Amino acid sequence: MPKTTIQVRTHDDLRDLLATAESHAWVVAEKREEEITHVQVVNFEGTQMIEGIFDRLASQREESGRLIIRFLDGRIVNCRVQFETQNPVRYING
Repeated sequence: MPKTTIQVRTHDDLRDLLATAESHAWVVAEKREEEITHVQVVNFEGTQMIEGIFDRLASQREESGRLIIRFLDGRIVNCRVQFETQNPVRYING
């Protein structure tokens, strides 16, 4: 199965998200949800992120249709991520 990472950009404190092992709530198409294997939650500056394995069973949709992204084995790492658009959700294949 190919690896697909959902990458989201957040103003939330990464330590708080790591403690709860979730980031919510994002606009994710249901068909894309089936493809996701990994998660990257990037701070707004693009200097740190949580990397983890997408927890498909624990992730759930709100009534609004937005997806609460839950993850396993999360860790905070330094990074250099640039976002060219305002869209805080993107998918990385490979």
